[in-house]
Order: sequence, then structure tokens, then C-alpha cells
Amino acid sequence: MIDRIEINNFATIEHLSFDLGAGLNVITGETGAGKSVLITAVSTVLGDRADTTMVRTGTGKAFIQIAGTKDGEDVVISREILSGGKSVSKLNGEMVTLGQIKNFCRDWIDIHGQYDNQQILDPENHIRITDSFHSEVLTPELEKLRTCYDDYKAAQKEYEYLLKAEANAVRQQDYYKFEYKFIQDLGLYAGEDEELQDRLAMMKNSSRIFQSVKSSYDLLQGNGYEGGPSLLDDLGRVASDLSEIGSYSEQISTMASQAYDAYYSLEDISLGLRDLLSSLNFSEQDMDEVSGRLAVIEDAKRKYRKSVEEILEFRDELRSRLDMMQNFDSEKKRLAEAAHKKYAALEAQAEHVSELRKIIAGRLESAIVKELQDLEFANSEFRIDISKLDEIGPLGFDKVEFLISTNPGEPLMPLTKIASGGEISRIMLAFKHIIGETDRVETMIFDEIDTGISGHTALVVGRKLAGIADHRQIISVTHLPQIAAYGDDNYLISKSIDNDKSYTNIDHLDAESKVRMIAALFSGSSDSENALQAARELIASAK
Repeated sequence: MIDRIEINNFATIEHLSFDLGAGLNVITGETGAGKSVLITAVSTVLGDRADTTMVRTGTGKAFIQIAGTKDGEDVVISREILSGGKSVSKLNGEMVTLGQIKNFCRDWIDIHGQYDNQQILDPENHIRITDSFHSEVLTPELEKLRTCYDDYKAAQKEYEYLLKAEANAVRQQDYYKFEYKFIQDLGLYAGEDEELQDRLAMMKNSSRIFQSVKSSYDLLQGNGYEGGPSLLDDLGRVASDLSEIGSYSEQISTMASQAYDAYYSLEDISLGLRDLLSSLNFSEQDMDEVSGRLAVIEDAKRKYRKSVEEILEFRDELRSRLDMMQNFDSEKKRLAEAAHKKYAALEAQAEHVSELRKIIAGRLESAIVKELQDLEFANSEFRIDISKLDEIGPLGFDKVEFLISTNPGEPLMPLTKIASGGEISRIMLAFKHIIGETDRVETMIFDEIDTGISGHTALVVGRKLAGIADHRQIISVTHLPQIAAYGDDNYLISKSIDNDKSYTNIDHLDAESKVRMIAALFSGSSDSENALQAARELIASAK
């Protein structure tokens, strides 16, 4: 329930702050006074798109706030709209997104305007409206249906993807075979190009490398100095001498160990140099072979625009594709069976939803007929027609359409072909009343529900709104005295002009002010004695 609405700097509203009652709140006012601005502001704070042009001229921002209760808990929702284009929404002081606001308000406040009349004329919306009746029964089954539908579509998509892959693979099969054989025949292995480049570099510099390696080896082994000791011999003697006296000093013992470590390290280096010398015997033919192999590899890298490792990965991928072609038939069978099972589950759930929907539609149909009779459709017929579509969708295979006959002897026809504007307003009110009893919406706002009606029918609508207000808070914006008379709390919106600026105000009417307001709606004047008497009689009748 909404307890209080506060609006600052929104269009013609400089400042507006008023409390609402728990029953039927009726808001009236002359055309252009600001009734639509008020509803727009409320819609905006509840999550509708913010229009920065609604920020009052000469101010930097607009502010709208609603305070009330939901399920017995205090709620404060606010929206600040900056003239620069940004807006900030808060729920109980915390910043939230518009999606969060809309989700929070979905079962709290429902705004019904003339746009809803257009919605009920569109058959595409009829299944949604029907499903909202006793939604606690149908919604869980619709969720299961949606899961079945998503599962089937996923399985179908996987099967269709395989068919496309097969068709594409058949076209590409020769290409795959050729490229796979070409790469396989190359005999590549990871890092081969880098290894060959290092080897070629050594070949090209083999003379210089050989001299340096030979000189180093001779120094270590003493090969170049006849009769003289080698570096290894000298280092070995040092290690041996220190070892013999190591028992006299821990420091000498440590150095002896280090000398032996150095000796063994140099010995390893000497062996490595010896092996390297034996491998540095290159011929021109060896260089040509390495250069030729590198040229082949570089050509392949340029062809595929890949490294050696990436070419090998591409080869493996080609092999996988070729292998998959051998398994298409078995894979197609597996996926087709999986999709068939998913469709069978979807079809079964769609049948179940359809059965429930028909039961619920029958109950809704009976309830709407009774409501329409109360709303002066005494001789009308109403039917919810359910037919079967060719395909199953996320809502099943039912096509739902509302049919009505408002005059005896006339056939049932779609709403768009039979109902007038006033009749549509009353039909929508009937739906709101019936479906509203099965949901948890605490506040319903009706904006110009009286479009196209007058006289006795307006009294019926007023009585119906008052009846709905027995169970929840109702806010009705109207221009009809017959509806205003039923208000538990009445408000008058007015507009004044000061220094070429418009100002919208709202007043909570006491009993006498309510009489004068209704009299003004009757005759355009709140001073006419006849209008005042008619207003008093109308209010008394409403009570």
C-alpha cells in the first residue's frame, strides 16, 4: 500500500506531497491540471523510462518518492532525475537498478491506463492474461515447459549443427586429406626449425668454433705442450696436496673439496669439448642439407602462416575432422534420438499445460461473465477460445483468444471487432477485478478507466472500484462524478500560473469540498444549488 507520495520539480509540479488512504482514493481535476503528470511521475519512480524533459525548467533535477508498506514491511522508493540525462533509483536508501525496482514492484503496485485497453485487444496477450489467473497453479508447470522447450531447442540445434558440419565436411574432405598428407609427409617435429638454425649457425662458423674449442681442449689436456702438465693435471695436484694436509685445518679441508669440485667440473667440460670437436667435421653437403631442410620448413610456415608447433596442431585438427567424417552416421543417429526424446518430453508437458490451461480458462470465463453482468453487460456472451498451433513454443501449443457478443443474437467475435471504447474499459476492469483477486498486488492504480462511459454505467464502474477497494488500495484518476462519489478519500488537482510559470497542486477534500467538487463535475460550477443537491444525492446513493 502507498502511504505517501512526494514529487519535486517534475514538469508543472514544483512541490507536491500528500497522503493516501487504504481504500478507494479518487483523484479529479480539470483537463490540463496535472493528473497525467502525477501518474507519469508515479510510473517513473516505479521503473519506467525517465524523460529528462520532465525535469522542471530552471531546475537541475527532479525528485519523486513513494513511501508505504509491502507485506507489512515499510518501503521507501525514490528516483532522482538529473537534467543532464542520468537518474538514480533507491530502494530503502540503497541504490538499485530499474530492473530491480520493477521486479520488486511487480506484486506490489499495478498501474492500469488506456494502454492496457490496447493490450487486451491484442490476441497475442490473451494467453498471458489467461495464464495469470490462478498463476500459482500454472506458473510452475510453465517453468517446466520452458525448461523442456529450451532442452529440445538445444538438442535440435546440436543436431542441425552436425548436419551443417557434415555437409561442409563433405565439401572440404579432399582439402583435408591433401593438407593432412602434405603436413604428415613433411615429417616435422616441435622445435625442429630452431634446432636446425642453431646447427646451421655452427656450420657457417665452424672454423672459428673449431679453433676456439680445440684451443680450450688442449689447455685443459695439455695436448699442445709436449712434456708439460695440463691444466687438469695441475688442478688435480693442487686438490691432492691440499687433501693430504686437510686434517690439520678445516679451512684447508674445505678448499681441498672445492679444488676437487673444480677439477671434476673442468673434466666434464673437457669431455664435452672433445665430443664437440668430433661433431664439428662438417662438409658442404651437410650445410646444403640443413639449409634445404630449413627452406622447406620456412615455406610451410609461410604457407600456413603458423609456427611449426601450430602446423602440427593443425595437422592433428585435420586428422580429427577426417576421423569425425567416419562417425557422422552414428553421431547423427545419437543426436536425432536425443532430440526425439527431448521433443517427446516437451510434447507431454505441453499437453499437460494445455489441459490445465483449459480448466483455468473455463473458470476465468465463468468469472468474467459474472463480472460483465455486474458491469451492465446483461445479455452478453464471453468465451475464451483455445485452439492448437502447428508448433510448440515456450508457452505450449495453445492459441488463446477472447471472444465476445454484447448483443443478443449476435455471434461471438474477437474483441477488436465488437467492443467499443467504453466497453473495452469495462471489460478490462472485469479482468483486473478477477485476476487481481488471485494475485498479491496491494495497490491498483486506474488512470482514466472511465474512458467512453457515462451515466448509469459510470455508477456501476464506481461501485465495482469500491468493491475492489474492500480488498486492496485503489487509486483512480477520473473525470466522472459517478465514480468520484464512491471515493473513500477524494483529491482535487488544480493548476495555477504565477509569473508565467505553471504550478500543480493537490488538495485532500473534506466532506463539503467533495460535494462541491462533484457538483463542479456535474455543471462546471460548484455554486449551483441544483448541482450541489445532485452531488449530495449521488454521494448518499454511493454510501
